[in-house]
Amino acid sequence: MGLNNIVVDDMDDKISNEEHLYIGIDAGMFKTSVCTSDGKRFSERSVVALSRSDGGSEGTVLLGREALDLKDGDIREPLAGGLKSEEDVMALRKFLEALLAENGIDLNRNVYAIVGVPSDSDKEYKKKVMELSRELFSGAMLVDEIFCAAYKKGLLGGSIIVDMGLDKTDICIINSEVPQDTDHLSIPCAGKDIDREIVKLIKERWPASQVTEEVAREWKEKYGHLGPVSDNCTVEVPLEDGNVQGSIADELEIACEFVITDIVSGITRILSDVDPDMRESLRNNIHIFGGTSGLTNIGTFIENELKELGGGKVRSDIDSVYGISEGALELAKNMPPEFWKQLVAGKQDEELII
Repeated sequence: MGLNNIVVDDMDDKISNEEHLYIGIDAGMFKTSVCTSDGKRFSERSVVALSRSDGGSEGTVLLGREALDLKDGDIREPLAGGLKSEEDVMALRKFLEALLAENGIDLNRNVYAIVGVPSDSDKEYKKKVMELSRELFSGAMLVDEIFCAAYKKGLLGGSIIVDMGLDKTDICIINSEVPQDTDHLSIPCAGKDIDREIVKLIKERWPASQVTEEVAREWKEKYGHLGPVSDNCTVEVPLEDGNVQGSIADELEIACEFVITDIVSGITRILSDVDPDMRESLRNNIHIFGGTSGLTNIGTFIENELKELGGGKVRSDIDSVYGISEGALELAKNMPPEFWKQLVAGKQDEELII
């Protein structure tokens, strides 16, 4: 279904006469972010747990860090496994309901949502997210998350968008339309691989190291870099029998380069498949975002690696936390009123996934 293929009917203007709220949601494996038409922006780690420590029969839903710190609860990361089970779907529902309620979103009013979904999501995943969204909101639609980010930044005229996530990196050519399968490349190299490599390298240097991937992620987010940096990246490394202080600048650089080089190979691969007439404009219009895009000198590193193709221009101008949810919100607000009217009337039979 395309953005321009929405059927218009002759209903009375129900939506414009009622109080309503538009929201954009980026339900990511690591973090979920939400933007609303009344100016709210919030995000949370995509983790949920139920605690009964307060003695209540229903228990308390905990999100993010509070859920991770729970000692005896059923801690779930529902999006990490691709919603393979009904338990994951229920966990996602609890997560979204609690997250929205905590931030003052009343689901009893008319709420119209666009949810960004990964470009390579399978039909079953999209079906489950769509069914859940329809239960929660007055109207909902799923849109390719990279298209959402490009829409917000006005990058639909011809660009390459690189979303460097936790578990994978999505590389997508955006050229006016919602991207098709041939415009998209997903590679299993991302932030988690850098974290694991940091743990491995530190273990090689300090065999008694007790560094976890969670700690490595915090160091990467604070000190991660490619090429020389002025900061010596000194940290306290936990060992079996105490801590040792030392610089991990070399380990961070090696780990980051190890993964980013593979991501550059993916960019090169998708460029090699496009029409030569488009190649130059695309390689000079590369936009990176996602958690891993914050590494120091990452843009310069990628540009240097692309010199074999004649060079390239890399920009980090998409908000890594809210870029997708902001774009989804803009789409929701800009959809024709007739589209949302059809949802209110229950007359929209097409699969609302684009």
